[in-house]
Amino acid sequence: MRSKNFIFLFLYLFCFCKSNQKICEGENCRNGKFQVQYENGDQFDGEFSEDIKHGSGIYRYANGDVFEGGYQFGYKEGSGIYRYANGDKFIGFYSKGKRQGLGKYIYSDGLILEGYWDNNQLQGQAKIINAKGSLVLEGTWKDNRWIGIAPTPTSTNTIEVSNPE
Repeated sequence: MRSKNFIFLFLYLFCFCKSNQKICEGENCRNGKFQVQYENGDQFDGEFSEDIKHGSGIYRYANGDVFEGGYQFGYKEGSGIYRYANGDKFIGFYSKGKRQGLGKYIYSDGLILEGYWDNNQLQGQAKIINAKGSLVLEGTWKDNRWIGIAPTPTSTNTIEVSNPE
């Protein structure tokens, strides 16, 4: 009975280890800086490790969007700039391919949405600034939706209106 368990364990470990081997081996692995053209029309010019995007690089999408920034294990990671084909751009931080942390979404007309992203969603305090640098709106956001104005600690929740007399 003991030998059957040993054989079963050996086969299980052999199969498990075999399935977790690297896809690329030997000279087929990209390590270092490469330019790659993908079948869907996308292009990547940047660093690879074991055939995975890892380091800095520029990814040009077939639709005209461009991402320039860091990659870790194939995902956007750290600071980066994502430029959309329509002229908008996002400058901020990424974690595992998603917007994470402080960032600015700059619309092509100059309007700026500045705040904190969590899992690709704008969350918490954020503000919108116009192209001239004037504050347009400041408030609280949840899942990319503006949910209202959050009072500051010094505010009295009142609005002063000048008296015309």
